[in-house]
Amino acid sequence: MISAPRPIRTTLLLGGLGALVWLAGDLALGWHWSRPMMRWGAVWLMIAGYALLLVRWSRRHLAAVIFPLVVLGVWCWHLPRAPGVLMMALATLSWVRSGVCFPRPTGRALLREALISGGGGVLVAVLAPTSAWSWALGIWLFFLVQALFFVVFEPEAERAAASAAEDPFERARRQAEELLARE
Repeated sequence: MISAPRPIRTTLLLGGLGALVWLAGDLALGWHWSRPMMRWGAVWLMIAGYALLLVRWSRRHLAAVIFPLVVLGVWCWHLPRAPGVLMMALATLSWVRSGVCFPRPTGRALLREALISGGGGVLVAVLAPTSAWSWALGIWLFFLVQALFFVVFEPEAERAAASAAEDPFERARRQAEELLARE
């Protein structure tokens, strides 16, 4: 059986997994988790994982997202301040998604990324996470908003995944039945 990518479902699962990993990290590491490097390293891993999934879904080369992820990693390492890292993470995600994986004309790309990444960022900022639970909720809600990208702006990616999952023999049988039904 061919496993077709399901961007909406996978984005939601990645957000849930990221939230659970965030909670586990906080519970396991305790006060060590409060260090900025640990938190922003986890944010970088989530963005990098999502970027790798975006590359797979769009059938682009992995090398195309290495530079944006390295820039984000250097930013997280050298300037671990919350607003700056969050803005850079949103910019990197937007760069990878609309600049590399699902490119569109600049105006449309900026508009859709302002709505999706900006909406997710505003949601996290309004939530103002202070505890591990609020961070986990913020992460899951952020990825919930990111899944809207495939509902609103790239629905053909989800439809292509659904049609690719159909067995070729099943498709041929269905087409033969349609031909016979017309006669």
